[in-house]
Amino acid sequence: MTESKIETWIKAGYHILGNDGLEGVKIERIARGLNLNKSGFYYYFGTMEGFLKEVLNYHVYKAGIVAAEISRCKTIDPELVFVIVKHRSFFLVESQLLVKSRMGHKIEVDAAGMIISKELIALWRRNNNVPDDPPAASAHVNVIRHFIYARIDAGNITFKFVQDLVAETKIA
Repeated sequence: MTESKIETWIKAGYHILGNDGLEGVKIERIARGLNLNKSGFYYYFGTMEGFLKEVLNYHVYKAGIVAAEISRCKTIDPELVFVIVKHRSFFLVESQLLVKSRMGHKIEVDAAGMIISKELIALWRRNNNVPDDPPAASAHVNVIRHFIYARIDAGNITFKFVQDLVAETKIA
């Protein structure tokens, strides 16, 4: 099954958002990369704001897929590290949205974060034998997420690099 033109535009914008941030998401750049006419963009999305809303909805959808894989992880290293590298586009977009860019779409950003945070917190608690203190676990995992998101980019999100970052976050 081939993907629709709308999906093609959204996935291209999503990839650019993860790699280059919001500043890199330009209609002409996406159209040129897809070898499509800019008028198609306006036909499908109307405005950049409409397009970004669809890209963020796609991000929330991807969060569900990533969360399902995290829920099956038994270990942080290597299983979660593999998930992060496998879904590099998702984590690069998370990095851009939470740490590197300032966007006005807080609801969609928070929705994706809550979807994966639930599974990350459960995995972190299982692997670190911490007491049942949900607010403390949530705060700790969010600090770790921001630490990792601040350090990853399209050029370095490899298994070894992520594994080293995870090692830096281990509880002594």
